[in-house]
Amino acid sequence: MKTQQVTIMGDLAKLNDHDSANRTNKFGGAALKKRMTDLVALQCLRMKPITGECVVTFHWFVSGKHDYDNVRFSCKYVLDGMVKSGKLPNDNPKYIVGFGGDDFTKVAKGQEKVIVEIEETDR
Repeated sequence: MKTQQVTIMGDLAKLNDHDSANRTNKFGGAALKKRMTDLVALQCLRMKPITGECVVTFHWFVSGKHDYDNVRFSCKYVLDGMVKSGKLPNDNPKYIVGFGGDDFTKVAKGQEKVIVEIEETDR
């Protein structure tokens, strides 16, 4: 099994942010998703390519009083950014076969990040 980590620096949009952007106008949600996906894709360029099935675990470092389920929504941006960077061929079940347990750590504003652990399986 091969394991690698990538750290995504920044405060990714939460589910509530995404919902609010969708309500603002018909292009708001798409613009937010593109901005978040691009932010992640740039930070994934240093990853080694993923070639097989993998399990993904997220270690969230969050500020504020967000519900963790709203924070966890950002995994959509992370996986889509990995695909956009060309490091993950697709985020469908052919490549993503499961998720490890998430953990959350409170940090000061400006210190937000997510450490993504990708473990390629030998299935």
